[in-house]
Amino acid sequence: MLPPKNKKLTPVMRQYEEAKAAHPDAILFFRLGDFYEMFHEDAIICARALDLTLTSRNKEDPTEAPMAGVPAHAAHGYVARLLALGHKVAICEQMGDPSKFKGLVPRQVVRVVTPGLVTDAEQLDARSNHFLVAVDREGEGDKAPFGIALLDLSTGELSAGTIPDVALLFAELARSDPRELLLGDGLEEVRRAAAVAAPRAVVRSDEALEESAVEATIDAAVASPIAADASGGHARAALRAAARALRFAHKCTPGGPLPVRRIAPHDPAGTMRIDETAQAHLELVRSADGSRKGTLLDAIDATVTPAGARQLRRRLLAPLLEVGAIRRRLDEVSLFLDNPRARAELREALGGVGDLERLSVRAVLREATPRDLGALRDGLIAAPRAVGAVASIVDPTARELFGADVDTVDDICARLSASLVDRPPALARDGGFVREGFHAELDELRRVKKSGTELIVALEAKLREQTGAASLRVRYTRVFGWYIEVTRAHLAKVPQAWRRKQTVAGAERYTNEELDDLADKIENAETRAQECETSIFEGLVRLVAEAAERVRKLARTLASWDVAAALADVAHRYDYVRPEVDAGEVLAIDGGRHPVVERLAAAGRFVPNDTVLDLAGERLWLVTGPNMAGKSTLMRQVALIAVLAQMGSFVPASGARIGIVDRVLSRVGASDNVARGESTFMVEMRETATILREATRRSLVILDEIGRGTSTYDGLAIAWAVAEHLYDAVGCRAMFATHYHELTELSQHGPGVANWSVSAREHGGDVVFLHKLVRGPASRSYGVAVARLAGLPEPVLARAKAILANLEAGAALPSGRHATLRGRSKSGSVQLDLFTPPKPTVDPSSPVLATLRAVEIERLTPLDALTFVAKLKAMLDGPGGAA
Repeated sequence: MLPPKNKKLTPVMRQYEEAKAAHPDAILFFRLGDFYEMFHEDAIICARALDLTLTSRNKEDPTEAPMAGVPAHAAHGYVARLLALGHKVAICEQMGDPSKFKGLVPRQVVRVVTPGLVTDAEQLDARSNHFLVAVDREGEGDKAPFGIALLDLSTGELSAGTIPDVALLFAELARSDPRELLLGDGLEEVRRAAAVAAPRAVVRSDEALEESAVEATIDAAVASPIAADASGGHARAALRAAARALRFAHKCTPGGPLPVRRIAPHDPAGTMRIDETAQAHLELVRSADGSRKGTLLDAIDATVTPAGARQLRRRLLAPLLEVGAIRRRLDEVSLFLDNPRARAELREALGGVGDLERLSVRAVLREATPRDLGALRDGLIAAPRAVGAVASIVDPTARELFGADVDTVDDICARLSASLVDRPPALARDGGFVREGFHAELDELRRVKKSGTELIVALEAKLREQTGAASLRVRYTRVFGWYIEVTRAHLAKVPQAWRRKQTVAGAERYTNEELDDLADKIENAETRAQECETSIFEGLVRLVAEAAERVRKLARTLASWDVAAALADVAHRYDYVRPEVDAGEVLAIDGGRHPVVERLAAAGRFVPNDTVLDLAGERLWLVTGPNMAGKSTLMRQVALIAVLAQMGSFVPASGARIGIVDRVLSRVGASDNVARGESTFMVEMRETATILREATRRSLVILDEIGRGTSTYDGLAIAWAVAEHLYDAVGCRAMFATHYHELTELSQHGPGVANWSVSAREHGGDVVFLHKLVRGPASRSYGVAVARLAGLPEPVLARAKAILANLEAGAALPSGRHATLRGRSKSGSVQLDLFTPPKPTVDPSSPVLATLRAVEIERLTPLDALTFVAKLKAMLDGPGGAA
C-alpha cells in the first residue's frame, strides 16, 4: 500500500516512500549518487547498529526526517553487519546514468538480502554451505511428517524431503546449520526448539501457502521438479517446503531468475544420525569455543577447492548407511592413495580452479563482476589439467569410479580467455577489462581516446596537402567545437563540399564529414568505449549464465575428486588405514587413535588402543580409571572412527572393521544451560533421556560419568539403571565411563558386559598415566594424586588421604545384580569418623594420627608446615579432641 500523497514530499522522497511501502519489514538502502541513504526508523536503527552519524534532510528540524548513509562502494560490509543482527536489507538502485536523465532518475528495489540468502563472496564462508531452510507439515497431529527444504542460493542447490518426527527434524537443523529458518503454519514447537538445534538461524513465521500455489511456485522457478516418490512416500510435505523456500527467494530477487535448476531428494534415512548434542560432544565441525580449530573437520580437511571443502563437511555430518556406497567412496580414496603422482598433479591443478559453483551462480543472478568472470575463466583453464591427472591413473576401475567423459566447458573458457584481460578489475564501471584485439570498434575507440590530438594533427596535414592551402588549421573552441580555419588568401582552394561555420577577421571557418566524424569520436570516445565494454560484459554474463548448469556439474565432479584426493593425502601423511565396512554387528578397532588428540601430542606419544564391541559378544564396556587417564578420549575416538569410516574416509588405526552404525549418541563432558535455567545435572539427564529414547540396536552410545551432578547414592542409582537399560532393553554397542566403582559389579549381569580400565601407576606419591586399556576394573581412582598434580596444598592432600583411608576401611558392599544400590549403612563408621569430633582418648585410628602418617614431610614448604601444624592443633583442641 502506497503512502498518502503529501505535498511536502519531494519527488525523490516519494520514490523512497513507495519503495519502503513495498518492503516494510526490510531496512531500505536507497541509492543517492555515491551513497546509500536510510531514512526515518531505518536511519535510527542503522545509526545505532552501524555506529553512523544520524542527520536529517530538514536542517531546521532534525526530528522530521532522520537520515543516515554509507558509501556505496563499502555497502557490503554494512549489509553484512545488519544481516548478522537478523535484519533484512532491501537494495534500491538508480536504474540509469543520472547524467542522461532530465529530471528524476528512476529507482527500483533490485534485491532484498536476508541472512539466509547471501551471495556476496565477502559475506560467505567459502568452505561451508549457507542455507535457508523451510519447514512445513503434512496434516495435523504428532505423527504427521515434516517437510524440509534446504536452499543455498549462493550455489543454486535445493533439496527437499520428509522427516518422520520432531527429534530427527532437530538433528537435520543442527546438521545443516541454517542462517534463516522459515516455518509454516502451526510449527510453534519447532520455533521454541530452534534456538538449540539451529542457534545461528533467524527464525521467521512464513505467510500462508495455498495448496494450489505449490506447483505453480515450483514450476515458475525450477526446470525439473522433485519426483513424486523422491521423499520416501511423503512428497507433498517436501514440495510445500520447497515451494515456501522458492517463494521467499523469488520475492527477494525480483529482478531476475533463481539459479535453481532441480530439486534434489533429501533423505536423512540414508545417513547416520548425529544430533546436535553428539556433534557438540564429538566436536565434529565446531569446537567448544565455537571455532573450527581442534575439530575433526579441521584434522581431515586437506581440500584445495571451496566446493570440495563444502562437500567434505556435508559428508562428515551425514555418513552413509549403505555399504556399497561407502565402499565406492573408499575405492576412490584408495586409487588416489595408490597413485601419488596423479594425486599430486590433481591437487596442484585444483589449486587454480577456485569456486566455479558460486561464480556461475553470480552470473545467473546478474551479480557477476569482471573479476568474477576472470576467476571463472582461470578455473576453467585449470579444469582440463585436473581431468588429465585423473585420466593418467591406469587402474581399470578409475574410469568406472571417476567417469570417462567430463565436460570442461571449453567453449565458455575460450570465449572468456579471448575477451578478458589477465587481471580484470573488480567493477565493470572501472573499464579496461576487455582484451585488446577482441572487439574492433572498442579498439578504435580506445585508440581515439588515447591519441585524439595526434589524429587531429594528422587530419590537418592531410587536408592541407589535399587543398594546397598552406595556412589551413584545425582548431577547437568550447562554443563551436572543432573546425577548419582557412585564411582569405586560400579560400579559392576550399572544396565545395565543406560547410561554412563562421566568418572571422581574415579567415573563414569550415567543417566537413571527416572532421565531424573524428570530432564525434574524440568527444565521445570515452563514453562510447565504456558503453561498448558494458555491452560486451553483459553479453559475457549472459553467456556464462546460459552455461551455468554445465559449469556447476563440472564443479561437482572436481569437488568429489578433491575430497577423495584430500582424504588420500591425509591417510598418507598420518598413517590411516582403509576400514572394512560391512552390515555385520562387530565394531573392532586395532590400534585406534584419536584423529585430533594425536596431532596435538608429541610425536610418538599417543598410545593406541584396541576396541571390540560385538552385539553377539561384549557389547557394553564399563570403562574405569583416574581422571586424565584418557577414558573420554578413548570413547570419542571410537565414535569418530565410526563416523570417518561411514563417510568414506580411511581411519587412524592399524586395522578396523565397522559394522554399520545407524546413529551415534553421546553424553560426554559437563555443561549447563544458564539461559534456559538448567543445571549441569538437568542438562545431563535431558541428554541421557534422549539417548535412551532414540537408541536402537544398531546405535553406538558413549556415556561419560552419568549421575555425577547429584548425590552419590542418587547418581549411582541412575548410572546403574541407565547401564541396565542399555544392556537389557536397547541391546546396542555402548561404552560407559564411570568413577562409580560399584558399577563394575554389572559385569555379573551377563556375558555382554565387560570391565575395562585405562591404566595408571603411582610413583613416589605422583601418578603416571599409561593411557593403555586393560581388561578389568581400575583398582583405584588416584584422585588424591591427580589433585597433587593440580597443585592442591600439601596439608589438604594429607587430610584427603586420611579421609580416603577411613572411607576405604568401611564395610564392603554386597555383590550381586542390585545389591550395590543399597549402599553403606547410615550408622557405619564412615559417617562417624568423618563428621564426629575425635573422642578424648588415644585412638590408633584417630584422624589426627592418620593425617600425620599420610603427610610427606619432604614435600612441605615452610609455610605449608606451619599451616599443617595449626590444622593438627585445631583438631586436637576441638571438643573432646585428644589423639
